[in-house]
Amino acid sequence: MYVIDSEKLGKRPEVRIGDRVYEIDNRLSAYERINERVKAGDGDEFEIIIGEALGGENYAEIVRMDLPYGVMQDVVIIILAAIQDLTVEEARSRFRAGKG
Repeated sequence: MYVIDSEKLGKRPEVRIGDRVYEIDNRLSAYERINERVKAGDGDEFEIIIGEALGGENYAEIVRMDLPYGVMQDVVIIILAAIQDLTVEEARSRFRAGKG
C-alpha cells in the first residue's frame, strides 16, 4: 500500500520576499486556474500567477514594493516551482523552454 501522509496533504510552501512570508496555494485547483487564465490571455502573467497563488491583496502589496523586473520573474518561477513540486532550477529550465 502506498500512503500519502497528512503532512504533505495540508502543507503549503512559502516564499519570503523582504521581511514578509507568503503562503503559496499549491492546490491543483489553483494550478488549473493559473493555466486557464494564462492561456486565455486574461491579464498580465505576473498578476495571474502571483495573484492566484498568493492572493490578490498580497499581489497588490508586492507590486507596491516596486521590485526590479528580474525579481518579479524570480517570484513567478519560485511560485511555479512550489506548485509543481520542482526545484527552482527545474522550474527555471521549463520557463525558459516555454513549458511552464
